[in-house]
Amino acid sequence: MKKESDSKNVFIILGPTSTGKTSLALDLCRRFNGEIISADSRQVIKFMDVGTGKSPVGSEVLVEKKDMCWKVNGINIWGYDLVTPDEYFSGYDFAKFALKKVRDLQESKKSIFVVGGTGFYIDLFTGRIKPSCVGLDLELRSSLEDLPLESLQVRLLNLNPMVYKGIDKKNKVRLIRAIERETLRGLGNPGFSDTVLNYLSNESNKYNFIHLGLNGPRELLYKNSDAWVDAIWSMGLIEEVKALIDMGYRDSPKLQGLVYKTVLSFIDDKIIEKDAIQRIKYDIHSYIRRQMTWFKKNKEIKWVDISQDGYKKIIYNDIERKL
Repeated sequence: MKKESDSKNVFIILGPTSTGKTSLALDLCRRFNGEIISADSRQVIKFMDVGTGKSPVGSEVLVEKKDMCWKVNGINIWGYDLVTPDEYFSGYDFAKFALKKVRDLQESKKSIFVVGGTGFYIDLFTGRIKPSCVGLDLELRSSLEDLPLESLQVRLLNLNPMVYKGIDKKNKVRLIRAIERETLRGLGNPGFSDTVLNYLSNESNKYNFIHLGLNGPRELLYKNSDAWVDAIWSMGLIEEVKALIDMGYRDSPKLQGLVYKTVLSFIDDKIIEKDAIQRIKYDIHSYIRRQMTWFKKNKEIKWVDISQDGYKKIIYNDIERKL
Protein backbone atom coordinates (compact mmCIF):
# COMPACT_ATOMS: atom_id res chain seq x y z
CA MET A 1 0.00 0.00 0.00
CA LYS A 2 1.35 3.41 -0.93
CA LYS A 3 1.71 5.88 1.90
CA GLU A 4 1.79 9.65 1.77
CA SER A 5 4.96 11.42 2.86
CA ASP A 6 5.22 14.58 4.93
CA SER A 7 8.97 14.12 5.38
CA LYS A 8 11.51 16.82 4.56
CA ASN A 9 13.77 14.10 3.18
CA VAL A 10 14.65 14.31 -0.51
CA PHE A 11 16.35 11.23 -1.91
CA ILE A 12 19.13 11.70 -4.47
CA ILE A 13 19.64 8.59 -6.61
CA LEU A 14 22.91 9.22 -8.42
CA GLY A 15 25.76 7.43 -10.09
CA PRO A 16 27.41 6.95 -13.48
CA THR A 17 25.45 6.10 -16.58
CA SER A 18 24.17 2.53 -17.11
CA THR A 19 23.68 1.74 -13.42
CA GLY A 20 19.87 1.54 -13.68
CA LYS A 21 19.07 4.70 -11.72
CA THR A 22 15.80 5.54 -13.45
CA SER A 23 14.53 1.97 -13.42
CA LEU A 24 15.21 1.75 -9.69
CA ALA A 25 13.60 5.13 -9.05
CA LEU A 26 10.43 4.13 -10.91
CA ASP A 27 10.16 1.11 -8.64
CA LEU A 28 10.75 3.28 -5.57
CA CYS A 29 8.00 5.65 -6.69
CA ARG A 30 5.53 2.77 -6.95
CA ARG A 31 6.46 1.55 -3.49
CA PHE A 32 6.55 4.91 -1.73
CA ASN A 33 4.05 7.11 -3.61
CA GLY A 34 6.79 9.13 -5.25
CA GLU A 35 7.69 11.21 -8.27
CA ILE A 36 11.02 11.77 -10.00
CA ILE A 37 12.97 14.92 -10.82
CA SER A 38 15.60 14.22 -13.49
CA ALA A 39 19.04 15.70 -12.80
CA ASP A 40 20.56 15.19 -16.23
CA SER A 41 21.88 18.12 -18.25
CA ARG A 42 21.12 16.35 -21.54
CA GLN A 43 17.58 15.26 -20.75
CA VAL A 44 16.32 18.82 -20.32
CA ILE A 45 16.53 19.22 -24.12
CA LYS A 46 13.48 18.68 -26.31
CA PHE A 47 13.60 16.36 -29.34
CA MET A 48 16.71 14.60 -27.98
CA ASP A 49 15.21 11.47 -26.46
CA VAL A 50 17.01 8.39 -27.78
CA GLY A 51 20.60 9.58 -27.43
CA THR A 52 20.04 11.02 -23.94
CA GLY A 53 18.41 7.93 -22.46
CA LYS A 54 14.95 9.41 -21.99
CA SER A 55 13.40 6.81 -24.29
CA PRO A 56 13.42 3.49 -22.38
CA VAL A 57 15.37 0.59 -23.89
CA GLY A 58 14.76 -3.13 -23.57
CA SER A 59 11.28 -3.18 -22.07
CA GLU A 60 7.73 -2.27 -22.98
CA VAL A 61 6.72 0.90 -21.19
CA LEU A 62 3.86 3.33 -21.55
CA VAL A 63 5.13 6.89 -22.09
CA GLU A 64 2.99 10.02 -22.07
CA LYS A 65 4.79 13.28 -22.83
CA LYS A 66 3.50 16.25 -20.85
CA ASP A 67 4.68 19.82 -20.23
CA MET A 68 8.18 19.67 -18.61
CA CYS A 69 7.44 16.06 -17.70
CA TRP A 70 7.09 12.53 -19.02
CA LYS A 71 4.72 10.06 -17.40
CA VAL A 72 6.41 6.64 -17.60
CA ASN A 73 4.19 3.72 -16.61
CA GLY A 74 2.10 6.13 -14.59
CA ILE A 75 5.03 7.81 -12.77
CA ASN A 76 5.86 11.48 -13.39
CA ILE A 77 9.46 12.27 -14.33
CA TRP A 78 9.95 16.03 -14.12
CA GLY A 79 12.74 17.89 -15.87
CA TYR A 80 12.47 16.36 -19.33
CA ASP A 81 12.01 18.65 -22.35
CA LEU A 82 12.52 22.02 -20.64
CA VAL A 83 14.27 23.80 -23.53
CA THR A 84 14.85 23.44 -27.27
CA PRO A 85 18.36 22.64 -28.54
CA ASP A 86 19.06 26.30 -29.30
CA GLU A 87 18.03 27.63 -25.88
CA TYR A 88 20.39 28.34 -23.00
CA PHE A 89 19.86 26.39 -19.77
CA SER A 90 22.29 26.67 -16.87
CA GLY A 91 22.90 24.73 -13.71
CA TYR A 92 21.27 27.63 -11.88
CA ASP A 93 18.18 27.25 -14.08
CA PHE A 94 18.02 23.58 -13.12
CA ALA A 95 18.43 24.26 -9.39
CA LYS A 96 15.68 26.88 -9.50
CA PHE A 97 13.34 24.55 -11.42
CA ALA A 98 14.04 21.54 -9.22
CA LEU A 99 13.70 23.37 -5.89
CA LYS A 100 10.31 24.75 -6.94
CA LYS A 101 9.19 21.28 -8.02
CA VAL A 102 10.32 19.83 -4.68
CA ARG A 103 8.18 22.41 -2.90
CA ASP A 104 5.18 21.48 -5.05
CA LEU A 105 5.64 17.76 -4.47
CA GLN A 106 6.08 18.27 -0.72
CA GLU A 107 2.72 20.02 -0.62
CA SER A 108 1.11 17.07 -2.40
CA LYS A 109 2.63 14.64 0.15
CA LYS A 110 4.75 12.85 -2.44
CA SER A 111 8.05 11.11 -1.79
CA ILE A 112 10.71 12.81 -3.92
CA PHE A 113 13.50 11.12 -5.85
CA VAL A 114 16.02 13.30 -7.68
CA VAL A 115 17.68 11.01 -10.20
CA GLY A 116 20.64 11.59 -12.48
CA GLY A 117 24.27 11.57 -13.34
CA THR A 118 25.04 15.27 -13.70
CA GLY A 119 26.94 15.92 -10.51
CA PHE A 120 27.13 19.66 -11.12
CA TYR A 121 23.33 19.93 -11.28
CA ILE A 122 22.92 17.85 -8.14
CA ASP A 123 25.47 19.84 -6.16
CA LEU A 124 23.92 23.18 -7.13
CA PHE A 125 20.46 21.88 -6.24
CA THR A 126 21.53 20.60 -2.83
CA GLY A 127 23.60 23.69 -2.04
CA ARG A 128 26.95 21.89 -1.94
CA ILE A 129 28.27 24.43 -4.46
CA LYS A 130 27.18 27.93 -5.45
CA PRO A 131 26.43 29.24 -8.96
CA SER A 132 29.27 30.96 -10.75
CA CYS A 133 29.52 34.60 -9.72
CA VAL A 134 29.96 35.44 -13.39
CA GLY A 135 26.92 35.96 -15.61
CA LEU A 136 26.56 35.27 -19.30
CA ASP A 137 27.10 37.01 -22.63
CA LEU A 138 24.98 35.45 -25.36
CA GLU A 139 26.66 37.49 -28.12
CA LEU A 140 30.11 36.30 -27.05
CA ARG A 141 28.83 32.74 -26.74
CA SER A 142 27.35 32.85 -30.24
CA SER A 143 30.67 33.96 -31.70
CA LEU A 144 32.53 31.20 -29.85
CA GLU A 145 30.18 28.49 -31.12
CA ASP A 146 31.49 29.03 -34.66
CA LEU A 147 35.10 28.33 -33.65
CA PRO A 148 36.69 24.87 -33.98
CA LEU A 149 37.60 22.91 -30.86
CA GLU A 150 41.33 23.61 -31.20
CA SER A 151 40.79 27.39 -31.33
CA LEU A 152 38.67 27.27 -28.19
CA GLN A 153 41.37 25.29 -26.40
CA VAL A 154 44.04 27.84 -27.30
CA ARG A 155 41.81 30.75 -26.29
CA LEU A 156 41.07 29.31 -22.86
CA LEU A 157 44.73 28.40 -22.33
CA ASN A 158 45.68 32.02 -22.96
CA LEU A 159 42.96 33.32 -20.63
CA ASN A 160 43.62 31.02 -17.68
CA PRO A 161 46.09 28.11 -17.85
CA MET A 162 44.90 26.72 -14.51
CA VAL A 163 41.27 26.49 -15.66
CA TYR A 164 42.44 24.99 -18.94
CA LYS A 165 44.43 22.33 -17.11
CA GLY A 166 41.41 21.05 -15.19
CA ILE A 167 38.73 21.15 -17.90
CA ASP A 168 37.49 18.46 -20.29
CA LYS A 169 39.32 19.72 -23.37
CA LYS A 170 37.11 17.78 -25.78
CA ASN A 171 33.85 19.20 -24.45
CA LYS A 172 33.06 22.21 -26.63
CA VAL A 173 30.16 23.41 -24.47
CA ARG A 174 32.31 23.49 -21.32
CA LEU A 175 35.17 25.20 -23.13
CA ILE A 176 32.81 27.93 -24.35
CA ARG A 177 31.35 28.48 -20.88
CA ALA A 178 34.83 28.60 -19.35
CA ILE A 179 35.99 31.18 -21.91
CA GLU A 180 32.84 33.19 -21.25
CA ARG A 181 33.44 33.12 -17.49
CA GLU A 182 37.09 34.12 -17.77
CA THR A 183 36.33 36.89 -20.26
CA LEU A 184 33.51 38.38 -18.20
CA ARG A 185 35.45 38.03 -14.97
CA GLY A 186 38.19 40.13 -16.53
CA LEU A 187 35.60 42.77 -17.40
CA GLY A 188 34.28 42.87 -13.84
CA ASN A 189 30.91 41.27 -14.64
CA PRO A 190 28.85 41.21 -11.44
CA GLY A 191 27.09 37.92 -12.20
CA PHE A 192 24.43 36.63 -9.83
CA SER A 193 23.19 38.99 -7.15
CA ASP A 194 23.21 38.18 -3.45
CA THR A 195 19.42 37.90 -3.68
CA VAL A 196 19.69 35.09 -6.21
CA LEU A 197 22.39 33.26 -4.28
CA ASN A 198 20.47 33.61 -1.01
CA TYR A 199 17.31 32.27 -2.65
CA LEU A 200 19.03 29.02 -3.66
CA SER A 201 20.67 28.69 -0.26
CA ASN A 202 17.45 29.33 1.66
CA GLU A 203 15.45 26.88 -0.45
CA SER A 204 17.99 24.06 -0.29
CA ASN A 205 18.35 24.48 3.49
CA LYS A 206 14.68 23.53 3.93
CA TYR A 207 15.33 19.90 3.04
CA ASN A 208 17.34 16.93 4.19
CA PHE A 209 19.11 15.49 1.15
CA ILE A 210 19.94 11.79 1.32
CA HIS A 211 22.48 10.71 -1.30
CA LEU A 212 22.27 7.11 -2.50
CA GLY A 213 24.83 6.15 -5.14
CA LEU A 214 24.74 3.25 -7.57
CA ASN A 215 28.07 1.92 -8.74
CA GLY A 216 29.70 -1.34 -9.71
CA PRO A 217 32.81 -2.91 -11.22
CA ARG A 218 34.05 -0.79 -14.12
CA GLU A 219 33.81 -3.76 -16.49
CA LEU A 220 30.11 -4.16 -15.68
CA LEU A 221 29.40 -0.49 -16.27
CA TYR A 222 31.19 -0.62 -19.62
CA LYS A 223 29.29 -3.78 -20.60
CA ASN A 224 25.95 -2.18 -19.70
CA SER A 225 26.72 1.04 -21.56
CA ASP A 226 27.95 -0.86 -24.63
CA ALA A 227 24.68 -2.80 -24.74
CA TRP A 228 22.77 0.48 -24.50
CA VAL A 229 24.71 1.97 -27.42
CA ASP A 230 23.99 -1.09 -29.57
CA ALA A 231 20.31 -0.82 -28.69
CA ILE A 232 19.85 2.90 -29.40
CA TRP A 233 21.78 2.70 -32.66
CA SER A 234 19.14 0.32 -33.99
CA MET A 235 16.10 1.91 -32.36
CA GLY A 236 16.04 5.35 -33.89
CA LEU A 237 19.18 7.29 -32.94
CA ILE A 238 20.17 8.10 -36.52
CA GLU A 239 16.60 9.08 -37.42
CA GLU A 240 16.47 11.32 -34.35
CA VAL A 241 19.60 13.22 -35.41
CA LYS A 242 18.32 13.57 -38.97
CA ALA A 243 15.08 15.01 -37.58
CA LEU A 244 17.06 17.51 -35.51
CA ILE A 245 18.95 18.56 -38.63
CA ASP A 246 15.67 19.01 -40.51
CA MET A 247 14.39 21.21 -37.68
CA GLY A 248 17.41 23.50 -38.13
CA TYR A 249 19.49 22.41 -35.15
CA ARG A 250 22.57 21.08 -36.98
CA ASP A 251 24.77 23.87 -35.62
CA SER A 252 23.46 23.68 -32.06
CA PRO A 253 26.24 23.00 -29.51
CA LYS A 254 23.96 20.30 -28.10
CA LEU A 255 24.63 18.25 -31.23
CA GLN A 256 28.36 18.47 -30.52
CA GLY A 257 27.94 16.65 -27.23
CA LEU A 258 28.12 13.02 -26.17
CA VAL A 259 26.72 10.53 -28.72
CA TYR A 260 25.31 13.14 -31.11
CA LYS A 261 28.58 14.51 -32.49
CA THR A 262 29.60 11.05 -33.67
CA VAL A 263 26.22 10.38 -35.26
CA LEU A 264 26.61 13.66 -37.17
CA SER A 265 30.00 12.48 -38.43
CA PHE A 266 28.41 9.20 -39.55
CA ILE A 267 25.58 10.99 -41.36
CA ASP A 268 28.17 13.22 -43.08
CA ASP A 269 30.10 10.11 -44.23
CA LYS A 270 33.14 11.08 -42.18
CA ILE A 271 33.16 7.77 -40.29
CA ILE A 272 31.85 4.28 -41.05
CA GLU A 273 29.13 2.66 -38.96
CA LYS A 274 31.36 0.20 -37.10
CA ASP A 275 33.81 2.92 -36.07
CA ALA A 276 31.03 5.31 -35.10
CA ILE A 277 29.47 2.79 -32.74
CA GLN A 278 32.85 2.02 -31.18
CA ARG A 279 33.71 5.68 -30.77
CA ILE A 280 30.43 6.33 -28.93
CA LYS A 281 31.17 3.40 -26.63
CA TYR A 282 34.64 4.74 -25.82
CA ASP A 283 33.25 8.25 -25.26
CA ILE A 284 30.72 6.89 -22.77
CA HIS A 285 33.42 4.90 -20.97
CA SER A 286 35.33 8.17 -20.57
CA TYR A 287 32.15 9.91 -19.40
CA ILE A 288 31.60 7.24 -16.74
CA ARG A 289 35.10 7.87 -15.39
CA ARG A 290 34.48 11.64 -15.30
CA GLN A 291 31.19 11.14 -13.48
CA MET A 292 32.83 9.05 -10.78
CA THR A 293 35.66 11.57 -10.38
CA TRP A 294 33.03 14.22 -9.62
CA PHE A 295 30.92 12.07 -7.30
CA LYS A 296 33.91 10.97 -5.24
CA LYS A 297 34.19 14.53 -3.93
CA ASN A 298 30.92 14.04 -2.03
CA LYS A 299 31.53 12.04 1.14
CA GLU A 300 27.81 12.05 2.00
CA ILE A 301 26.98 9.50 -0.68
CA LYS A 302 26.08 6.01 0.53
CA TRP A 303 27.26 3.74 -2.26
CA VAL A 304 25.57 0.48 -3.23
CA ASP A 305 27.19 -2.06 -5.57
CA ILE A 306 24.72 -3.08 -8.31
CA SER A 307 26.67 -6.30 -8.93
CA GLN A 308 25.76 -7.58 -5.45
CA ASP A 309 22.67 -9.71 -4.86
CA GLY A 310 19.96 -7.91 -2.93
CA TYR A 311 21.28 -4.40 -3.51
CA LYS A 312 17.77 -3.09 -4.22
CA LYS A 313 16.47 -4.42 -0.92
CA ILE A 314 19.20 -2.49 0.92
CA ILE A 315 17.94 0.70 -0.71
CA TYR A 316 14.26 -0.09 -0.11
CA ASN A 317 14.87 -0.71 3.57
CA ASP A 318 16.99 2.39 3.96
CA ILE A 319 14.34 4.60 2.37
CA GLU A 320 11.51 3.03 4.34
CA ARG A 321 13.30 3.77 7.62
CA LYS A 322 13.79 7.40 6.67
CA LEU A 323 10.19 7.89 5.55
